[in-house]
Amino acid sequence: MAKRMGVGRSGWRTSAKHKMLNQLIGEEVGASRNLRKAPLRLVWFDLTAGDAHVPEGGEWHRNCSPGLLAYHAAQSMIPVEVYLHELNPDTFLRLLANLDEQLPAFGYIRMDETTWRSERAVIRVSNMSGSDASISMLRSTDAVFLINDPNAITEWAMRPTFSREIADRNVGYFRGLTTMGCNASGLKRSKDTRRGRIELFDRMALLQKNLPPYRDLCFAAIIRDKDQWAYLIETSDKWRPKTEDLVRRAFKKHGRDATVTWHRTESALFRGDMFRLFLTKAELKGIRSREDEWVAASLDDRIDMISTFEETPPPAEPEQMTFWSNDDDETEEQPA
Repeated sequence: MAKRMGVGRSGWRTSAKHKMLNQLIGEEVGASRNLRKAPLRLVWFDLTAGDAHVPEGGEWHRNCSPGLLAYHAAQSMIPVEVYLHELNPDTFLRLLANLDEQLPAFGYIRMDETTWRSERAVIRVSNMSGSDASISMLRSTDAVFLINDPNAITEWAMRPTFSREIADRNVGYFRGLTTMGCNASGLKRSKDTRRGRIELFDRMALLQKNLPPYRDLCFAAIIRDKDQWAYLIETSDKWRPKTEDLVRRAFKKHGRDATVTWHRTESALFRGDMFRLFLTKAELKGIRSREDEWVAASLDDRIDMISTFEETPPPAEPEQMTFWSNDDDETEEQPA
């Protein structure tokens, strides 16, 4: 679908996200050649490509994910295959039009309706959900990068088994970035979104379960952000320091910072960040001191636990009893 203005065009947050993407993809190109067992091909997936439109005055290859991928693919000394997925038919048509307009400047030639090529890169576009992206083309000598940037956190396009499927094809090099937004005045404002938000705990559990032992999940949440944006980065456990530095530099430019926690080394903090992002303050209050029980319960039981807390009337204030008059009560004056 096309990116909504509230998420896809949200000023400094989008700018910081694109800075992170630019650095992550640039590292893929720069580091791949120097790895001990260098990949023979880079394969990049954008599961939520959008329309690749950039407002007038913005550099196309710095301000949308298809532009960033196309630019770095054209610079790579290792062959690159880029797969762009867009589900919405109208957005898909705009994506094709914008690619046709922008790609020639980076050395690409249109081969057919949905394919462009440069000297060492090919870009293929599909009108389909990123959750159905095929990985049948992958070989053990590939390095894979993935972008999952949905309109809302409840619209993730990355299937929970994606990481494991890639590992099962003996692909050792994989990194991915997922955008996660739970705007307190949007997704958290209505109980209608509760089920979708609580389902995210199951999605995260599957991601953690399917994570190969040599990779980790980084949860980066923007500090004091009213729109409550966060990012999930899957990367090699050897890249933890580089990843933390990359995240902080992306936001420092805008006078911001982010908390950075890791699934494997800081599991309690990692889970705490999930609770704060996915649930409202009232929902958190409803499961306080029962977090382990709540996470282990079924989805319906989790919803019931929160609903029961909300439906229970608060206890009455205890009656204040006293045998003494208040200081300001009138009392009879005693004779001297």
